[in-house]
Amino acid sequence: MKKILLLAIPTILAGCTTASSVPKPGGGAYHIIGCGTAAPLRICYERANKECPTGYKVISTDNDGVRKELTIDCDK
Repeated sequence: MKKILLLAIPTILAGCTTASSVPKPGGGAYHIIGCGTAAPLRICYERANKECPTGYKVISTDNDGVRKELTIDCDK
């Protein structure tokens, strides 16, 4: 049972991410990946890889203690 729980934790944490898009100057969009406080920032980066499978540039990161956010540009 303990092994199953340990295997399930990354899956549960990955489900705690959100992704939204905001317009960027000159066209296109930035993607904002949000993770809850319990999720390590690594989970945000894993979600960023799903949003931009060919790569991305990190525009900013924010960790206010309540929520972690990663703003990325898929157009690197």
